[in-house]
Amino acid sequence: MIPSALVDLLCCPVDGSALIHDGNQLISASGTRYPVINGVPVLLPPDSSSDTLECVRASREVSLGSQDDPLFIDALGCNEEERQGILKLAQAPDSKVDPVVNYLVAATCGNLYKGLKGRLIDYPIPKFRVQEGAGRVLVDLGCNWGRWCVSAGRQGFQPLGIDPQLGALMAAKRVTKQLGIKAWFVCADARHLPLRKGSVDFGFSYSVLQHLSHEDVALVLTGLAKAMKPEAESLIQMPTNAGLKGLLHRARHRFKPAAGFEVRYWPLRKLREVFGRLLGPTDFSVDCFFGIGLQAADARLMPLPFKAAITASELLRGLSRILPPVTWLADSVYVHSRKA
Repeated sequence: MIPSALVDLLCCPVDGSALIHDGNQLISASGTRYPVINGVPVLLPPDSSSDTLECVRASREVSLGSQDDPLFIDALGCNEEERQGILKLAQAPDSKVDPVVNYLVAATCGNLYKGLKGRLIDYPIPKFRVQEGAGRVLVDLGCNWGRWCVSAGRQGFQPLGIDPQLGALMAAKRVTKQLGIKAWFVCADARHLPLRKGSVDFGFSYSVLQHLSHEDVALVLTGLAKAMKPEAESLIQMPTNAGLKGLLHRARHRFKPAAGFEVRYWPLRKLREVFGRLLGPTDFSVDCFFGIGLQAADARLMPLPFKAAITASELLRGLSRILPPVTWLADSVYVHSRKA
C-alpha cells in the first residue's frame, strides 16, 4: 500500500493522466498498469527506447518479475566487485550502515569518498541549505539512497525521492526508516516526471543533472516547472566551467565535449539563461570549491588532507557571501530559481 497523499501527487509518465490505486498497481486513464513494489510505485514509461542507463531497463524488468532479492541488486547499476561486497556486508547483522549505501557512497557523493567505499561507519548526511520546510512537499530528482531526503526531512520538508534505480530506492526506504525520517519514493525517469501539475512546493537535485545532455536537462526542467506550484522554488546543484577542479578535469580530456554519463561543466551565464527561461528568475550560491560534492558535515569521516580541502572550501564559500564575484570561481554552485 502507498499513502493516498502520494497517489494524489502522481500521474502517468506517458499521458499525464491521474492514477488509480488498485492493490499493488497504479492504473492510468488509458489502462496502462504500473507496479508498486514494497510501497514504491514504478512509473517508468513502458517504451524503453529512450532509456539512458542500463539500470532503468533493469528496474523495469525487476519490477515485473519475482522479487526474491530483498536488496534488488540487479537494479542498482553496480559492478561485480561491488555486488560481492554488498552481499558480504549484508551478512554482518551488526553493521550500522546499510550495505548498499556502503558501496554506493563514492558513486553518489563523489570521488572524495572512494576511500570510504565498503568502510563507512556512519551515514554522510549533508546539511540542507533551506530551513523550515513546514511540511512542504520537496521532490528530490535522482535521490538514489536518499541522503538529501534525510537532510530535507530533518528540516521539516516532506521529501519525495525520485530515481530510476529501484535497488537504490529500496536502500533509501531502509535508511529513512532507520533514521526516523518520513519520506516517499518513486521509481521514475526525471525526463518523464510522473508528477501532477502544480503538485510540488520545492524542487531539488544534487549531482544528477550534470550528467545529462543540455537537451535532457531542458526536458527535466520543463517537467519540473509544470509540477511546481506558483511561486515554488528550486535548488539544483550544477558544476561550473570556471572552477579549478573542472578546468583541470577538462584539460586532461583536452576539452573534448562530454558524452554519455560524463559530467557537463556549465558557464554560469548559460545556467542563468536556461534555468531562468524554463523555471523563472534565477540566482546562484556556492556549493563548494576544489571539486564536486565536498560537504562540511562529512569532514568527520574524511582523512586529514580531505578535511583540509573541505575547510578551505568552506572558508571560500563564506568569502563569497561578502564578495559575490568569488562565486564565479566555484567548482559547484546551487542554481536557485523561483517559478514565475
